[in-house]
Parts: sequence; C-alpha cells; structure tokens
Amino acid sequence: MSKYNYFDVVTVDGYDFPTVPQVNFGFNSEGFSFLNRGSHTVEYSFNGVDVHGDLVPTDETKGLVFDVRNECKVWFKCVTGSTTVRIEAWGFWGKS
Repeated sequence: MSKYNYFDVVTVDGYDFPTVPQVNFGFNSEGFSFLNRGSHTVEYSFNGVDVHGDLVPTDETKGLVFDVRNECKVWFKCVTGSTTVRIEAWGFWGKS
C-alpha cells in the first residue's frame, strides 16, 4: 500500500494555465491518473508553461494512467468550454 495518496475533482474553466497549479499532491508521486469527466478537451502541464498532453473526451485519452512517473504539481486548461477532471496520485516517499 502506498504511503501517500491523493484524490480530487477539479473544475477546469480557463484557456490559459493559471499562475498557481490546480493540483499539488503534497508528495512526489510514484504514479497518478487523470479522467476527463466532461465534454471539452483539457490540456495539462507539469511546469505551468508547456503543454505536456491532453485529455480528449472522444478518444482513449479521456483517461490516462502514469505509472512510475514522479510529479507533484499539475496545471490544467481547457481548449474550449469548461469541464471537470478526476485526479488520483500515489507515492511512497518525499513530501514536496
């Protein structure tokens, strides 16, 4: 069992990455998952500047799992409209 666990559902309604990340796990992740619960495409970033990927509600990227990936903060933005994203993270070490 993981030492650290994180769960949240965030509303994403901006077309630019915010200054402050919408998600901060509070630890360095061992892995995490994203699920786009809405009908609009969401882009995500691990540094708040660069787009690292997207969650497209009409294809298999609607939900993604990152295993053995160390991150602690995530920024989201919508391409159009607004949506909600479900986030789960787990880890074994290193408070951030």
